[in-house]
Amino acid sequence: MVSDMPPIGFKCKQCGNCCLNLYDAFSTCATDEDIRMWDSNGRDDILDWVDPIHVGGNEYVFDIWISPATGEDVTRCPWLRKLPNKDKYICRIQDVKPEHCRAYPRSRKHALKTGCRGFEN
Repeated sequence: MVSDMPPIGFKCKQCGNCCLNLYDAFSTCATDEDIRMWDSNGRDDILDWVDPIHVGGNEYVFDIWISPATGEDVTRCPWLRKLPNKDKYICRIQDVKPEHCRAYPRSRKHALKTGCRGFEN
């Protein structure tokens, strides 16, 4: 399990860069715990964006942010919303966002690579 704590010195600036470009594809999978949380919270709206991929036996990988309309990966998070008249974004599923989002960024290097401004003073 990945730590839910951001790296020391990180403070989210709500720039949205982590969610505007989902090229970090190896991380865009939900955990079994995420799936259970969404199911127990009745979040079918989120589960509609999940593509369970059978990997053998009883095991699945849960690819997320797959458009329910097209079946294709989306390039930006469907839950990201820009605040009106501001250069800031909010997460519409903040209280139930997946583990990989809670653990972002994994490091200062990861933040810089993805355009995150969370280490700026």
